[in-house]
Amino acid sequence: MPPPLFPGAEGLGFRRWTIAVVACLLAILAGMTLASEPYLVFAGLIGLLYVGTLAVNARPLAWLVIALQPAALIVPFFPGRPFWWELCALLAWPSLLAYFLVNRQKLADLKFDRYERRALLALLGYVGVLVVLMFYRGVGFRALGGGQMGGRVYAQQLVLSILPLLLLVVQNTRRQLLSALIAGWLLTLTYLLSELSFSSGGGVMKTILYFIELPVDGLNFEVGYAMTGVRRFGSFALVAFGGLACLWTLYALRDLFGRRVWIGVPATLGLFLLGLGSGYRNMLIIPAITFGFLTLFQRFWTAVRFVGALAISTAVVGALYITAPKLPLSVQRSVSFLPGIDIAQAAKIDAATTNIDRLEVMKMAFDDIPRYWLTGRGFGMDRLDQVPIDSSTTSAVLLYDQGMFYNGLFGSVLKTGIPGLICMLAFSWFGSKMAIELIWLVQRRSTSQQSCFDRLCLVLCAQWFAFLVHFYLTNGDVNIWMQTFGINGALIMICRRRQLQNTSDAEPDEHPLTSSDRS
Repeated sequence: MPPPLFPGAEGLGFRRWTIAVVACLLAILAGMTLASEPYLVFAGLIGLLYVGTLAVNARPLAWLVIALQPAALIVPFFPGRPFWWELCALLAWPSLLAYFLVNRQKLADLKFDRYERRALLALLGYVGVLVVLMFYRGVGFRALGGGQMGGRVYAQQLVLSILPLLLLVVQNTRRQLLSALIAGWLLTLTYLLSELSFSSGGGVMKTILYFIELPVDGLNFEVGYAMTGVRRFGSFALVAFGGLACLWTLYALRDLFGRRVWIGVPATLGLFLLGLGSGYRNMLIIPAITFGFLTLFQRFWTAVRFVGALAISTAVVGALYITAPKLPLSVQRSVSFLPGIDIAQAAKIDAATTNIDRLEVMKMAFDDIPRYWLTGRGFGMDRLDQVPIDSSTTSAVLLYDQGMFYNGLFGSVLKTGIPGLICMLAFSWFGSKMAIELIWLVQRRSTSQQSCFDRLCLVLCAQWFAFLVHFYLTNGDVNIWMQTFGINGALIMICRRRQLQNTSDAEPDEHPLTSSDRS
């Protein structure tokens, strides 16, 4: 047999030669393109780096999705202004596949218990409903030149559907989960920066908006300010949500309102008041419900604490009644639901108009259910198929056209039909079962023995139940269902796994699940 043309041209040697030749060709191509297309070369190098680390970057991508999801950071100069966390979730798909190929033994050893299996099946069913809707109702990306909207919503929900499986497979550590969530809550400050940049009126600050996104309704609030004089900053609510969650994770409630009362009471009240500046009445509802659940989960209440909380609440509400006419109009709007409170006419009219619109939207949604109960109307359909028969352009009709139904049951049926509603309720049910079990696992330790991670688990569970109440009773925005419940449900799953592993290692005879349940 004649010798090979190149030394070591067999096996590993041949692959090394191939990689070297390809690398040289790519280097020459990059050098030729660098002067005219530097951004393209940079993007190509990032892509090569990503491909080279496919098998090991699944866990960092999971961390980035959790940490960046509450942030306003977007991919600059890209059509549709996608968020960085959406890009990380998209990249997690090939990374998880590569992780499976490299770690086949871990894949073989991977087990799901009955709650996890049923929750994942419900999520898979919801994904199937989305795919059917895309084929039946159509889909398009208006930002990319399509004639129909909705592609962003479908893409985001389909991409995010991998997160529960991703977290269960890569098994982020407690420290990683804790750091990701705290980083995310702190990054809500980027929304504050974006809104201040937008309202500044121009100049250098506007350049920042190429890199960070406005909060939901940010543009509408600016238009509303020009019409009604009520200045609202939605970023205040996001920052307040993140700040309260971070505070309640770092410190137990018994400490915040006990030996650290000099920090706990001013910080809690200050964040609540900051959130009121958004003009969202939900700023009082969602944190209050979350706080209520958290007090129960942390076994906070005693007779003395109940009297103290009642006294503080009475003083705060009394102060709101006394100072309401002097408060900013956005804060007046937030407290407008308090009976008999004296607020400015502009804030009162703006709040009353929203209440009337909510009732009108819910009535239209109820009347339209027979039309969409089986297949749903989908996301981003043509306008003629969206609005009710009376094609008026009132604010209520416009809200209905945008999919704001203010009731989760109505919204689920109208958007995804009965099949989608069943899958969403099933995922909510099994997610709640896992949240209850997670609470039980944490409560086995006394409050003084609970770590930051234990408190994080209780905060996530309190948020889960608060989101359920808010979604099904007052919000009903199905567009962000996966963003709200998919991410939060995935976090509850992995936190529950971590607590189960800790319980199994410490007390194997008192494990809350039987061996058949864990199989």
